[in-house]
Parts: sequence; C-alpha cells; structure tokens
Amino acid sequence: MSHNQSPDHSRMTSRIISETLPELHLGEHLQNILGSEQQLLRKILSITPLIIWAVNRHGIVTLSEGGGLNRLGYLPGEWVGKSLFKEYADDPELIDIFTRTLNGEELQRIRRVGKLVFDVEYNPLFDEQGHVDGFLSVAIDITEKVTSQEELRLSEERFSKIFQVNPIAMCITEIDTGVFIEVNENFLTALQCSREEILGKSAFDIGFWPSRESRREMLEKVQTEGNARELSFDFIIPNGTRLCTILSAVQIYFRGETFLLSCVKDVTREQLALEELEKLNENLEFRVASRTAELEHAHAILNEEYTKRNRLYNALQQTEAKWRSLVTNAPDTILTLDHEGNILFINHQIEAVNMDDIIGSSIFNYMNQSDLIKARNILQEVFQSGKTQVLQTEGLNPEGKKTLYSCRIGAMVSEGKIIAAMVIATDITQQKQAEQELVRRRAELAHLSRLSTMGELAAELSHELNQPLAAINNYTNGCIRRIQSGTTTLDNLIEPLEEMSRQAQRASETIKRLRRHVQKSEVEQKLLDINAVIQNSIALLEHEIQRNHVTLHLELSPGPLRIIGDAIQIEQVLVNLLLNAFEAMSEQPPEERKVRVQSDQDQTGNLMICVTDSGIGLKKGQEKSIFETFYTTKQKGLGVGLSISQTIIEAHGGKLTPRRDKQGASFIITLPVAHGDRNSDD
Repeated sequence: MSHNQSPDHSRMTSRIISETLPELHLGEHLQNILGSEQQLLRKILSITPLIIWAVNRHGIVTLSEGGGLNRLGYLPGEWVGKSLFKEYADDPELIDIFTRTLNGEELQRIRRVGKLVFDVEYNPLFDEQGHVDGFLSVAIDITEKVTSQEELRLSEERFSKIFQVNPIAMCITEIDTGVFIEVNENFLTALQCSREEILGKSAFDIGFWPSRESRREMLEKVQTEGNARELSFDFIIPNGTRLCTILSAVQIYFRGETFLLSCVKDVTREQLALEELEKLNENLEFRVASRTAELEHAHAILNEEYTKRNRLYNALQQTEAKWRSLVTNAPDTILTLDHEGNILFINHQIEAVNMDDIIGSSIFNYMNQSDLIKARNILQEVFQSGKTQVLQTEGLNPEGKKTLYSCRIGAMVSEGKIIAAMVIATDITQQKQAEQELVRRRAELAHLSRLSTMGELAAELSHELNQPLAAINNYTNGCIRRIQSGTTTLDNLIEPLEEMSRQAQRASETIKRLRRHVQKSEVEQKLLDINAVIQNSIALLEHEIQRNHVTLHLELSPGPLRIIGDAIQIEQVLVNLLLNAFEAMSEQPPEERKVRVQSDQDQTGNLMICVTDSGIGLKKGQEKSIFETFYTTKQKGLGVGLSISQTIIEAHGGKLTPRRDKQGASFIITLPVAHGDRNSDD
C-alpha cells in the first residue's frame, strides 16, 4: 500500500478482499496482502459486475474499478485523476450529491444512464481524526429488475382495463370458497347491486349459486377439461328477482394467485319467452287432439304406440352412437376390466399393437412393474366394495410412449352386481412437469426476495464485518511494532495472535451465514429442528437487533420440534417477519421495542411459531390485504415479502396467519410436525 493512501482506503481494500474471498485466512497471509493489496483489489474488481469509485476530499477520483465500467464504455482506472466537480459541472443534482457526501452524509440514489438503470450508494470515508477524507461510490446495474417490474405492472393494468370495459358480465372468485375478488360494471348491473355488497362475500352469501354441489360439478369440469362452457342455472339476485343465466368459467393467474374467471349472460327474457311458447304449443296440441280424438280414436292409439316405439328405438340408437362417439373420441384412455385385470374394452388403440391382441390381454402387461402389487389390490378392492379408487402409474399412451397416468377405477354395476371395473386414465405428464416448473419458479422468486433483503441489510452487515477486521488490523500493527522494537518474545505474541484468529473466525462465520442465506439452490425437503432454524434466522439479524435497540424474548420449546422442509426458505420467512416487526416499532421509544418469538405445538398437534411485536399493529380489515402482491405500508417497500412468505409456508403444507393484538401484532406460522426416523443432512 502506498503511503498516501488513507486508512479508510486500506479498510475498504481489506473489506472487499474478505467479502470476495472468505476462504482466505487473514492471520496466515496478512503480510502478503498488505504488500500487494492494490494489485489484488484490481484483479478482484475487474471480474465483478459493480462500478466502484473512490474520491478524495477535493473531488479527485483515486480509484475507478469494476467490471461494470465496460457497460458505460469506460476502462478500469480511466477516471483516476479526474475531478468529478469539473466532469459533472453541468449536472447540479450530481454536484449536490458529491457535496453532501463530502459533508458526511450517506446517500443512495437510482441513476439512469441512457437505457441503463443503476442503484448507487455514496458513503463518506473518514480519516483517523474522524474528518471526511473522501467518499466511496458503489453502483449496481438494476436495469433488468426495473424493466421486469414495469412489464408486470403494464400487464396487470391492461388486464384490468379489458376486464372493466368488457360488455359481458364478468367476475373473479376464489376457487375453493367462491369469495368475490373483483367484478366489472356489467356484473354489478346484472345483479343490480353495488361493489361493496359483492366484494369480500362468497357466491353462496348472495345466492349466486343454487347449490354447492352444482358449483363443485362446475369446478370439476374446469379442472378436467380446462374450462366450463355455457352452463345454465337460475338464481335469485339480492333484490329478490329471479335470473336465468348461462355461465362459462376458466382458471386464471391474477395478483400472484390462481382464481376462477366467470362470464355470465342473462337469458331471463329468452327463457320466459321459451316457456311461454311451450305453454302455447301445449294448449294448441291439446285443442287439436281433443277435436280429432272422437273421429280417429282407435287409429290415434295405434299410431301413437307405433310412434313411441319408433322414437324410443331411434333415441336408443342415437344415445348409443353418442356415447360410443364420446368414449372413442375422449382424450382420456377408457378401459373396462374383469376381476383378473383382463381388458374387455379400450377406446384407444395402442400404436404398433393389434386391437385384437389388446382385448383379452392383461392390463398389467402395459404397466410399470413396481406398481403391479398396488394395482392388483386396488382392483380387488373395487370388485369387493364397489368404492372408486385412484392410482398414479406409468403406462403406454396410444403412440406407444411411456406416459404418467392418473387412473380412476370404479365399479360397473348391473342388477345390483359388479360386472366389471371401469378405468379412466388421464395423461398428467404435462401437469407434473408444470408443477415442477412452478416449484422452480417459486424458489427463484424466494431467492430474489432474499437477495433484496440482504441488499437492505448490506450496510449493517458491512459494519458488523468491519469490527473484527479492525480488531485484526490493530492487533497486527501491535505485533509489528513489538517485533520492530525488539523488546518482545514469541510467548508475548501468542495472546494477540490467538485474538486475531478469533476475530477472523467471527468474520468468517458472519460471511458464511450471509452466503448460505442468499445462495441459489434447489428446494430441499429435509428433516429440520425448527428451534435451530429460528436461532440461525436471529443470528443473521444480530446487528439489526442492536441497531434498532430491540429487546428480543425467545420462548422456544424445551424439546426439538421437527418438520420436513427447506431450511433456507423457512429462515427467509422468519427474517422477513422479524424485519417487519422492527419496522413496525421504529416510532416507539427504545425501551418499548420488544419482540417475542415462540415455538410450540398447538392443540391439533401441529408446530406453531409466533412472532409478536409491540409496534403500531394492523388496521381493521388489513389482515387480508397485507398478503396481496405489491401491497406495502413502507415508504421503500416492494410489497412482496409477506406474499412470498405466505407462498412458502403454504408450499410446506402450513398457514401464515396475522393477528391484531391490543398493542402490536402477531404473525402465527403453523406447519405439520414430521414423524418417522428420517434424518437431517444439516
């Protein structure tokens, strides 16, 4: 290091080296680093996507490094020696930022350079007397992040406009409960009610569906066929008027969740006209029949009998042809089996296999061998009890390729006896692939959220790392002075060297926790001790707890509570809840900032984690809206933390529930407790 470099510059160099190469043992290589840190720093920064400037107190650039400079058309070191006040004299906003930073302020700004968007931090550097000796500027390219956020906003906006101006009455409801999420004006006009009377209520509360069974049948049709078209039903609107409607429905992805989009057409007038026409036809037919009955009574009876038989015969033929066509053209594979599993009927021919060879052969010849025992037991159960059974197995599709099927096996009954078993095999290969893709995308979203959280904590984490690094520097200088003076022995150097090792271990553990939390990895389902996960989450926030003067009370279960899940994602949820708690108490006096974290089993035997704060609490009716994507009460919040946390907990088979307390708020996590002997890899 040259003699004209400031102590803050040296500390910055050591910080970048330690954060970029955490495996480097400072105690062993300290002399080498101090001798060549300028060269090492440039090599490290040249491969990073950052842009780092160091500026002295006069505004002269002393360091211009980082791989991100190439995106702006500059080379590393090209700006060294230039005056920022001269280069940006025509940009008063930047001059103000430089001046304020040199006056000791820490600033963060979003800067646009052409089509690029940067998140820039300006941090003053101080000399040993505490005077500002310059500042450090670190810029991160967030162009892709800003672009993706804008595209998502525009997409939501376009959908909302199309939805509201659509001339068809439309509504969006929760799939399971039927609760209305959004309706358009034509829907309100059709039901003759206000938006406040609809939103937040279920379809059954306002009589929108005649029965839960009819809605369940509609949902089954949507799930099996992808949509439901032109379903007719009647209902009574809130003002008591009966409406006849035709409904079509499909699943959509809206506000980060899957809902049901329904289109409703009012056909009350057409239905009334049809009923009136039927009545007129009935009256006309009755009058004609009564006038001709006396003259052609015998002939009419014979002719009517012949007509009935001919109609029944034709209807029977049409019904048989219709059902045979439906079965033959059905996308699912449909079979009938005898009690031994021999194929009696199949609607699709398997490629390269003669149909005559299929009929009479055993279904087990076309199945995965590992599922044979289970399949035989299920078939036996169907013939014994008549109850429908479900099986997932691998088999051959009509093209002769191996395919994953979901099979429903039911009994065919004639005159009270089970004569065969019917199998409806649905190809779920693409569905399984979509589920796997959904899990991957959830993991990516969770990883982005963790990176965002760590970005917010970057300044605090750097302060926490500076303490052990400064201690190592002090002990090193002390050892050097003792050795140079020639008044010390090797025994006298053991204690400071041991302390240097402890401080290096402390910095290493901090970086390991940070890297483990932000690393991108596949979702892992392992056996976890939830108390250990809670302790790891708190360790990540030690500096935040001290900085916010928070009193933390832990009330953990005395024994281990184990779940099956991903440790990183559960930690992410806990870190988000704790940071929200600190934020909620920011206006409280320090002595009243209290957070309690509890873990135990609830009355149903599920694992329960409760995070309680003494902050401003939740407003009435806010319990649902806080989980909506992009909903936030923070000035700089994105509004995705709680939404992602809820998704993670539900993906683990649990629930995340808010609770309003007399003072503050509580967030309760419930998860299924793990059973068995499965070991953790942690």
